[in-house]
Amino acid sequence: MRKQYIYLSIFGMMTACAPQFNPAVEEIASNTAQDIACKNQNLETKLWDGLKSYLIEQKQIPTASEMKSAMHGQIEKLAADNAQLSSADVAKLNGDLDALVDSLLTEAPQGERVESPEQLLGLLSAIDVGDRSTVFRSYMQDRVRGNFTALSKTIQSYDLNCNTSAGTGSGADSNIATSTPSGSGSLDAVAPQAPNEVMPQAPNYDYEYQKQQALAAGVSLAAFGGRWAIATAYQSCQSMEMSPLNAQTPEIQGIKIIGKHSDGVGNKRTIASLPSVQATHPYLKGVSSYGQSCVNVRQNPLIYDYGGKPYATTAATSPIDLHKNNGDGTSVLGIDCSGFVFTAMATAGLKMKSGRALKASDSWAWGSTSYVEPQNNGLTCLSKISVSPTSTMKAGDIVAVQGHVILIDKVGADPFGIAGAKTEKDCAALTAKGFDFIVAQSSPSAGAVGINRYEARDYLPTSAKMNAGLQKYAYYTCLAKVNNKTYTPNLGTLSVVRHKGTADCIAPRVTLAHESCIQGCSSGTFSN
Repeated sequence: MRKQYIYLSIFGMMTACAPQFNPAVEEIASNTAQDIACKNQNLETKLWDGLKSYLIEQKQIPTASEMKSAMHGQIEKLAADNAQLSSADVAKLNGDLDALVDSLLTEAPQGERVESPEQLLGLLSAIDVGDRSTVFRSYMQDRVRGNFTALSKTIQSYDLNCNTSAGTGSGADSNIATSTPSGSGSLDAVAPQAPNEVMPQAPNYDYEYQKQQALAAGVSLAAFGGRWAIATAYQSCQSMEMSPLNAQTPEIQGIKIIGKHSDGVGNKRTIASLPSVQATHPYLKGVSSYGQSCVNVRQNPLIYDYGGKPYATTAATSPIDLHKNNGDGTSVLGIDCSGFVFTAMATAGLKMKSGRALKASDSWAWGSTSYVEPQNNGLTCLSKISVSPTSTMKAGDIVAVQGHVILIDKVGADPFGIAGAKTEKDCAALTAKGFDFIVAQSSPSAGAVGINRYEARDYLPTSAKMNAGLQKYAYYTCLAKVNNKTYTPNLGTLSVVRHKGTADCIAPRVTLAHESCIQGCSSGTFSN
């Protein structure tokens, strides 16, 4: 009895003197230790989500030393519940965890000169999904994969007690929240209706209805996702009724460049004059009011934000929120090119990676360069297109160069303008002036408009790399016709890729916050 009293007293003193960590760090460590004890096959996913949630919610970068200390404390508790663990076993677990934490919170951010939580969120997301778009990311991919493999082998070698009541158990799933429709209040607050009263119903042209209308009209699922994203972004059916931007579209006024991002490439922008933006932004100037369920985008306009991503949590049910700022170093509301492409695909239920759940938080994972060689960067549901006498680029295809990625919204009967070509010399003379397709993108075009649809023949001359690469695709498409052959262009600098559409690459769609606003759009709005 006396020995037990002494032990409890010592344990109490140790607990009282234990270091106090940020509760979010403690939660990550507690969940990790619990997953180790139970040999949870989702340990890796939950740890990734835990770190991402921390960066999203805490808006700061956790230190490696704090994370390792919190992990050590939880492993001590694990050892107390598993007398069979030797001191060497504990040291091995701690060593494996230390190596993993050092890779994620020291080596990775130092290697890419991370300066903000948003930048680290993007980097960790890229490593998580298998991105190898740079030499360093390829190195980190192997490094972190080795860390997880070593930890898994260590865990599997131990016979541990799984105490399911330990830890908070919240992890990424704690972000899952339920909500009632705006203005609905609680269920008890709904006034009872007369037994036989029939309330008039306005047409509900919701996502599923509009999708079926669009597919029946020949619109591809990916292109429909892009259109749904654009209309939701601007909270406007009119955005789908407008003609695409072209060379005659005036530039937006009232936007000011205030510096460069840390990479020295992208510009940081701010809205210097809201009235000027409202009066000249092509997707805002014709909108005078918004419905009750809509966000007033005129008062907080979306413009192009280099590095900006839509807001999301790591919860499995999290929507993508285009109207909540989650950018990288700028206060403007808006997203970049890869943020838009991911949003378009995800809200259409099109996965980027086979075997991986489709989640809103993966909007941070893939940058534009990742799409150039999709199979090398975890984008296993995408593949490069082939061109033949009967097959060419289609609506819903993705076009990527290093630094930009776009979605093909609509194509004409002869998208590359090859109908009149008879010889290889004719093929070599093709230019963007003869192209007949529309792109959907988020870009600094027209004075940093952001999310837009644009006539390709007018947009491409403003983007040298896109222009040069697509003219080469036009050349190969033309050669396929002239020579009656099939080609799969591998340019190295630009790729046109297509979603496979196979069962393993389809999933329940990711919803968009505030998409209820556009359920009032008339039938066929997204079908033209």
